[in-house]
Amino acid sequence: MTTQRSAHRRASGAIRRLRSGRWQARYTGPDGLLRTLGTFETKGAADLALADETSRMSRGQWHDPHRGDVQLGEWFREWLASRAEIAESTRAIYQGLLDRWIDAPLTVERPNGRTRVIHLGAQTLGSVTPADVRTWDSAVLAESTRRAIGKFERARRHPLRVNAAIRVWAAENGWTVAATGRIAASVRQAWLEETGGVPATDKTPNRNAGRTEASQAYRFLHTGMAQAVEDGLIAANPCRVKGASQRDSKDRTERRIASVEEIWALADAMPERYRASVIVAFCSGLRAGELFALQRRHVDLEARTLRVEQSLARPGLGGGPLSSTKTRAGRRVVVLPTVAVEALAEHMARFTPAGKDALVFGTSTGKPLDSGHRSVMFARARTSIGREDLTWHDQRHSAMTMVAAAGATLPELMQRAGHASARAALHYQHAANEAERRIADQLDEVLARHPTNLAINRHSLNN
Repeated sequence: MTTQRSAHRRASGAIRRLRSGRWQARYTGPDGLLRTLGTFETKGAADLALADETSRMSRGQWHDPHRGDVQLGEWFREWLASRAEIAESTRAIYQGLLDRWIDAPLTVERPNGRTRVIHLGAQTLGSVTPADVRTWDSAVLAESTRRAIGKFERARRHPLRVNAAIRVWAAENGWTVAATGRIAASVRQAWLEETGGVPATDKTPNRNAGRTEASQAYRFLHTGMAQAVEDGLIAANPCRVKGASQRDSKDRTERRIASVEEIWALADAMPERYRASVIVAFCSGLRAGELFALQRRHVDLEARTLRVEQSLARPGLGGGPLSSTKTRAGRRVVVLPTVAVEALAEHMARFTPAGKDALVFGTSTGKPLDSGHRSVMFARARTSIGREDLTWHDQRHSAMTMVAAAGATLPELMQRAGHASARAALHYQHAANEAERRIADQLDEVLARHPTNLAINRHSLNN
């Protein structure tokens, strides 16, 4: 017995009713191949789908659905490998996001308590829908938050932190405990019984715990899918989760910037070899990696300039301790205010070895200062001035805030900070040098309004 079918032909396609009662729309594409748009519950729905497809063909916007028949994870890896313009440190970050979130199975919690697994990397580019991306994004956010909180809890229970907590508790409760060395078992047991073994802390997991990583993963996926659209592999970008790319900024606590007074105090609290690094970091706004990768050849004291061309490489990437800047916009010339030039000149005379390739802020052996040792020194310095909330990067934020207070425009801020923005570059690229000198002169005026701070600095320079 044959299947009863009702066919309705169009100039570029046909609609027919299948045995199941559903309606199928078919058409001949520009490539001459017969294709199906799938099946629909009603003839009207099939007709609309066919009309939409033929309209795209007539406008020259037709897309071959089979071009996206490539595994997403495989395509992303090839695309990332082809991006020669990005720094190796950035490539390592993207590779990590790809391995952890995009090309990895993630568990999705369902409302009924059951779970399922989503693995975007195992799907084809063309099969990924906006609904898939929403599900994936929700899974990434949940898992990255769980991991961030777990990391916080593990750090809170680290033996060094536990011992520090025991010593504080012992001092408050009349026990005699040495500042270093082993802690008596009786003291440890008493602390365990009273506190339950959890170090007391004012700190709680950051409100953005996990959100930064989730937003980074979403932005990377969005960028890759946009490239797939450009390459003609998919018709549209399925990444349409509102606010997902900026969720890490929604609950970001506004940082209290460091004042000029605090910066000088912070500098004085650092080891003498690295005192000037704080002053230069604050007055230049350089990233930590850029600052500690400076060599003699990058410094022109007479012109008051720093030429930023490189950064410290991330450990484990190979290729040496130095790498290119984070972005092309990161290659720039920064003009320093006089007070920073004075501190830098004194530092280089005392601590920087001879030779154009000598690191300006290297170790006593001339090697790059690693982030771990820098963090330890900075943590001690910030504690001594009562600003335990400060991070090294906050100096850059404080610097840019001060530059804005000196009257810099947004394009000038972008230039000085080395931020990548094609739109801003059109406005600042021709006047960058003049603007840099004007900003540096205005910074001297801002700093000069704090005579106490300058006196502290000059006194330190003369020691």
